[in-house]
Amino acid sequence: MRLNASMLVRQNLTRKLTRSVLLVVCIAIAFFVFGVLSSFRAGFEGSEAQSERLVTASKIGGNEMLPLSYLTALQGVENVEAVTHVTRLRAFVAGNPRNIIGANAVDPESYAAVYADTYTLGSDLLAAFDADRTGTLVGRSLAEREGWQVGDRVNLTSFVHMNGDGNRNWSFTVAGIFDGAEPTVDTSFLIVRYDYFNAALAFGQDRVNMFGIKPVQGADVDRITEAIDATYANSAAQTRTQTETAFLSAFLEQFADVALIVRLIVSVAFATILMIVANTMIFAIRERTLEIGVLKVLGFSGSSVMRIVLAETFVLFAAGLALGLALTAAVIPVLGDALKSVVPDLYLTPSVILTAAGFAALFALLTGALPALKALRLPIVAALTQR
Repeated sequence: MRLNASMLVRQNLTRKLTRSVLLVVCIAIAFFVFGVLSSFRAGFEGSEAQSERLVTASKIGGNEMLPLSYLTALQGVENVEAVTHVTRLRAFVAGNPRNIIGANAVDPESYAAVYADTYTLGSDLLAAFDADRTGTLVGRSLAEREGWQVGDRVNLTSFVHMNGDGNRNWSFTVAGIFDGAEPTVDTSFLIVRYDYFNAALAFGQDRVNMFGIKPVQGADVDRITEAIDATYANSAAQTRTQTETAFLSAFLEQFADVALIVRLIVSVAFATILMIVANTMIFAIRERTLEIGVLKVLGFSGSSVMRIVLAETFVLFAAGLALGLALTAAVIPVLGDALKSVVPDLYLTPSVILTAAGFAALFALLTGALPALKALRLPIVAALTQR
């Protein structure tokens, strides 16, 4: 039987099978933690957020309102393709204050133009929405959660907005149900018509929470944000314009720095795994000092022995990565159902998988480098005299 590198890698890994299996399990646990927490973070922050799309809100905070009259000026900013406005109802299902609903009053046409690549707001849905001033379009996730169908009456109570009847109760008819352009898009909210909502308000008309801005493709978004904020720098209602991704991250940080929490937990898990695997590989190479000397006597070069050691660590990390992601894929649907009220759309996204694969390759290189170099530099005489 001819001795080759792949045979040596296989025999080295199976020689102490229990140790190899435990290493794979440890690595798998680290990538399982990474997969679950990263998916949670993506779902919590809204994976549909786009770094090119902009959000203009009050400089003071998200609860402050801006004049609707800003809309015309924003439409005239250079390299702005479309602008819409959003007003949050801050409401719950009537009779159940714990069942808080994401509800926004929007202008249907401009909203569909800005978010056309995120939500499937087709012409049939917009026509149904346009036909009834009290109509609402409900996201698929929210409709399934509440059991709402087209034609159902939705009764909401706003925490903030009072109508002309002197109460905070609002009633809408479900005109349609929309989906996200991708499975990861959050559709756990509804939209109502701003013209009806604004006319029915007891006070605070013609004011909005934020503007959504779609720049011309390829435009310099930094210059657009600077131009917008400079326009209102000396006004009574100053603005702060950010990318949609930055806006959502800042909004969530009001409650908890999810990104920092995820980074800390994942860093601790990976650091622990790195130390365990590196220490085990160094110990394993020390055990095989005599064998390495024999391999060199048989004609294996130092670089060949080094590649064999590196291949062992890559195989361990590849197996751990596959097992960890498989566990993540199995658990995510269960967690998604349990956490639907917190993270409506929890998925193992391709970006998480690619990032995990990149980490696995990097960590395999880091943990295998030291023992591989040790094997490379080991003199034959010193190896053969090792006991």
